[in-house]
Amino acid sequence: MQATDTIEAKLKRLFHFRLLAPEQLSALADISSVRHYDAGEMIFGQGETAEAFYIILSGTVQIYKISSEGKEVILHLFGPGDMFAEVPIFSGIPKYPANSLCMTPSEILAIQGEGFRKLVKQYPDIALSIISVFAQRLHKFSEMIEDLALRTVDSRLAKYLLSVSENSPEKAVITIHKKTLAAILGTIPETLSRTFKKLSEEGLIEVKSNKIALLDRKRLLKLADTDHA
Repeated sequence: MQATDTIEAKLKRLFHFRLLAPEQLSALADISSVRHYDAGEMIFGQGETAEAFYIILSGTVQIYKISSEGKEVILHLFGPGDMFAEVPIFSGIPKYPANSLCMTPSEILAIQGEGFRKLVKQYPDIALSIISVFAQRLHKFSEMIEDLALRTVDSRLAKYLLSVSENSPEKAVITIHKKTLAAILGTIPETLSRTFKKLSEEGLIEVKSNKIALLDRKRLLKLADTDHA
């Protein structure tokens, strides 16, 4: 195995641990493993014992719960570099509070919870790395709450399309189900479909399967930047 393929090398490339000393990375690698999942495969289920937390190396993971009425409620959608399931590990909650499903073939780094807690006592700097991740996530949640409170679905969709087209300014590729995207935007699939149709009729986008051509990026930017009371 080449050095670039080692768990230690994968850890070093992650934002969370890029500043750790070699001995800290080595100790962290000792309690970590790389797992591969197919699309549609569960990583853990709600109520299972929380033994590890995870970081996505590649792929997409959906976190969801099943309501008492049997309805699937999507909580988060995570991609490469994102950490998840860390809350029960750090808070001492014994069970995972939700389900974790791979939406695409995924490579996942699993870090043992008990081993990590012991490691933090030995190397407090590792905890600071995780705190920075919490701070970023809190900022994202604040933005999400603000969007839900102040923006229309039109504005939220425009903002999302612009964010997923950063590497290809004229095209957005939607690789998730409409139901999942609707949950991310805080709406329902029927409303999302009407919004796609509205933006298409107004000449802002052109929808072809999961590829969205951005026909008027300037107007999309204006729509995405518009707050609504």
